[in-house]
Formats: sequence, C-alpha cells, structure tokens
Amino acid sequence: MTPTIGLSAYRWNNNIKSTLLLAAFPFLLLLFLSVLVYVMMLFISSQEGIAPDDFLTWNVTPVLGTYGPLDFTLGVARSIGPYVIGAALLWLAIGYLCNDFMIHRATGAKAVTHAEQPRLYGILETLCISRGMAMPKLYIIDTDAMNAYASGIDTRSYAVTVTRGLLDTLNDAELEAVLGHELTHIRNRDTRLLIVTILFVGIISFVAQLCWRGMLVSSSDRRGSDAMGLVVALVGAVAYVLALVLRFAISRRREYLADEGSVELTKRPEALISALRKISGNPDVPHVPSEVRQMFIENPMHESAFLNLFATHPPIEDRIRVLEQMEGGAPLPFDSSPPQSHAHHAAGSVPESGSVAQPPHQHGSVPDSGKSR
Repeated sequence: MTPTIGLSAYRWNNNIKSTLLLAAFPFLLLLFLSVLVYVMMLFISSQEGIAPDDFLTWNVTPVLGTYGPLDFTLGVARSIGPYVIGAALLWLAIGYLCNDFMIHRATGAKAVTHAEQPRLYGILETLCISRGMAMPKLYIIDTDAMNAYASGIDTRSYAVTVTRGLLDTLNDAELEAVLGHELTHIRNRDTRLLIVTILFVGIISFVAQLCWRGMLVSSSDRRGSDAMGLVVALVGAVAYVLALVLRFAISRRREYLADEGSVELTKRPEALISALRKISGNPDVPHVPSEVRQMFIENPMHESAFLNLFATHPPIEDRIRVLEQMEGGAPLPFDSSPPQSHAHHAAGSVPESGSVAQPPHQHGSVPDSGKSR
C-alpha cells in the first residue's frame, strides 16, 4: 500500500470515527446517567428498601414489574430518554456552531491579522497556496511556553494557533515546519475528531461535577454522606473510563503522520527536528485544560508509566528518530539560530525555504504507536 492510499484510509477512518462518536453520543450519555441512577438505587434499596409507593412518588412507571433498583432505573431511563437525547443534540449543535470560540476561550488565544503578524501570516499563506487549501484563521497565545495547535471542524472554523514563545524563538524554517505539521492535522481531519471527543468528555465532566455538588448540598447525615460519597466516586470512575475509551479512539499515529506531512510540505525534516527539540524544552501551557492540550504539537508524557499508556502523544525522541530516518539516518545537529524576520513575508511571498510549492515526495512508512487507527 502506498503512503497516499494509507493517508486516504487514515482520513476516511477519522471521518468514520467522528460520525460514530456523534451518533453514539446521546445514547452513551443516557447510559452514563442510567448507571448513576442504578448505583444510587442500590444504596437506597440496601438501607431503606424500595416500595411501589416510591415509584409513584417519583412518577416512575415500572418496566419489569419487580419494583427493584433495575426496574426503577429502566423506568427513569425511559422517562428521561427523550430529554437526554434532546439535550445531547443541543450540546452538539452548540459545539458545532461555537467550537472555535470555546477552544480559543479555553486556551486564551487571540486572533491576529496579516498586518499584526506579517511573518507568521506570510509563511502560513504560502504553505496553504502550495496545497490549494483555504487559509485558516491565525491565533496567538500570549505565553513564553512553546507550543502550537490546529483546531476546527470545517472551513468556517479551521484555525492554527501558536504561542508567543514559539513565535519569538523559532526561525523561519522551523516555524514553517511547525505550521506545516498543524496544516496536516487539518488536512487529515484530526482536528474534527479531537473536537468531537472534547465535546463528549466535556458534557460527561459537567454531569459528574453536578453530581458532586448535589452530594455536598443534599447529604444531611453521616451514613447518607458516606453512601453518596461512594456513589460520586463510582460516577467519577465511570467518567474516567469513558475518557480513556475516547483516548483509545485517537491514535497517537496522527502525530507521526502530521510530522511526515510537514516534511512533504517543506522538504526540510531538519527544520522540524530542530523545532521539536526547542519546543521540548518548554512546552507546558498549564492554564489550558487537559482535554484541549491533546491538540498541541507536544503534550508532555506523564511521570507515571501506567498513565503513559493513555498518553495522547508519542515520545518526542521517537518522532525525532523517525524524522532523522527521512533525512538519511544520521542524527541532525541542533539549530539554535534566532528567529529571522524578513520583509518579504509581509508581502506574502515565498519564505526562505523556497521549496514549499514543490510537489510532495514519498517517504517511508510511519510507525504505529500500538493504538488502533
């Protein structure tokens, strides 16, 4: 299978995953709430028992006729099902219309224009022209950290965001390589899949927080408080498991493919290697929620070996090793040259590399991280 066919299959898989997650979202949310109700009713049943009058009190119609916790849960699920599905669809509609606002609000990114950032705008514009892509919006996060991300689900909301630290530290060739990486995420539909998972995890986290606050307000006696505390712990565990399942849906292979796409755009793997080395020295943007940090070009791995099993990014050393193989196998020197500001970027002409408009050449296969595609 050629790399071109592989990329086509990868993009198709991303579209399928996004569609399946969107279709399953309302029903998984209903399942999550049903599990919560069932666990609560188990505690109530063990302490006080459940009588038919309880069904009348809560206006719940029995389904099985056993008047037990499962019967109560099924009755509740049948009653609230249409409302939960409607709320989930409304949330997805809000996410579709406002995803760009929510993501940039979470990261603190501010939109910039060609006049404000001619160097950044000129490099990105040239890369887009070389691939016949529409120009995404540009944003900057005012922080000394070095990182970048692409976001959006369609042409209306596609955007590329970089930090001030990255813009001030990288030279033109390195910045071009990073922007090529982010544009590849847009071309491969990675951003669409990530936005869907962020919306999914966001509503689950919101429900878990509501349960936690409700427990703090409603618990009146010690025994009831302990029972509700266990319920909340179980709800948190279920929410965490769902988040892990969603992470499994997102293959870490996307970063290798985005690195390869950057090299195809710029023909300069050494520039991306140098950029990744610099970024690895200061990538942390702590004010950004963890769900959004998975969109960054680098999301440092956790100190725990177990939690690294669910890491959103492969080790940056592995990515550099693959890029070195593209160059010919020899380790490439670290480029510590300062950023360059050229007047021709203000005019939107070709950046210094000058090769971005050449047709892409084929590279070797990209290693999988071990996760499902």
